[in-house]
Amino acid sequence: MFAEVFLASTLQIGPFWQQWDGHKALCPFWSHESVPETQQRAEADTTDVLWPVFTSHRDWWRFCILMHYQEQKEVGYQFQIIPIWFNGRDAKRGGDYWGLFPIWGHHPHFLLMYDWDFCLWPVWMRYRMPRPKEHRWMTSNVVLFPFIHWRDDGSWGVWPICGTAHQRESDHSYAIWPLATWASYREDRDTPGAGRSWMVWPLYASVERERESQTMLLPPFFSWVETRSRLSLKRNLEPSTGSRLRCPWPIVELEDNENRNRVSVFPLYERVKLKDYADGKAESDVTRFGWKLVEIYRDRQGAVEETRLFPFWTKGRRYFRFWPFWSSEAVDDRGEVVYSRSLNIIPVHWIDAIDRNWSPYWTLYESRSNPIYTDHSLLWGIIRWRRFND
Repeated sequence: MFAEVFLASTLQIGPFWQQWDGHKALCPFWSHESVPETQQRAEADTTDVLWPVFTSHRDWWRFCILMHYQEQKEVGYQFQIIPIWFNGRDAKRGGDYWGLFPIWGHHPHFLLMYDWDFCLWPVWMRYRMPRPKEHRWMTSNVVLFPFIHWRDDGSWGVWPICGTAHQRESDHSYAIWPLATWASYREDRDTPGAGRSWMVWPLYASVERERESQTMLLPPFFSWVETRSRLSLKRNLEPSTGSRLRCPWPIVELEDNENRNRVSVFPLYERVKLKDYADGKAESDVTRFGWKLVEIYRDRQGAVEETRLFPFWTKGRRYFRFWPFWSSEAVDDRGEVVYSRSLNIIPVHWIDAIDRNWSPYWTLYESRSNPIYTDHSLLWGIIRWRRFND
């Protein structure tokens, strides 16, 4: 009898032990979840020990957030103890690497930097960054970060006294930053075009470009922007203009252009209509009250997709939450399988690690329904029943 119990495919003993469909858990001390390769998800083949103390995945593990190890397929591995130590192997970018921060180190890819070298940081460091539009790499050298730097494209700076930075479509300069800054722009398809800008902070700023004119008083608090978009040419429409008023930012903002319409009176009210790039029609519409306490989302036809009253109420086409008493969600692509539970005290959408290790303690009732039947579980599986749909 006991062998049959422990070999059962589905087994639940109160909130402590759970076992079903590749999931096993001795909550909150240990849990393991695995699924077939044909159904792999981001959380598959995951083991937790006193989460968030330790978590391991197919190719990585993490201890107390600060210690992390990860294997990189056909490349190597990396190990780090944040923020003092890292080492690894990157066969594609130069083999083994290591670093003892802030003494010395080399890392092939850290944050947004590639081939990052440092010695007695912040005394000296060097790194590279890609410039895809220019089809090249840019190398930067920094001494006494963030005060002195120079780049191989001619950019340099002695912050905050003076400096200049070159980009593919613009050149930026400053003197006694941020009191005086100015820039010149070249024609580019992804920007408002050629022109110039300058600012004497905190008094006044001006931008004059081919497709943008902007005036700022006490920047960034008061500004008026007029844009002349060329997207209308792609849609065979008459050239259109747009505008944006901030008076003062971030309290009042009015915007109307080919990308979106926005009315904002922070933190009381906001409505944003995003427009489709191809045809200029409304793609989505969201209305907010009390910043993000109340949100209403609409689709292109104006139908309500989702309503939120944070954290108490959330209702979408595939998800519903009445916090902390009830939540339900369609868990398959067609919305035919619905999983429901009560209680659900986490005031955000389900978090997999919490769901595996902690939620059984407050989940008194669960149900899983499909077009044929609905399975119910009450008091951690002590009471179970199935009801067939008519």
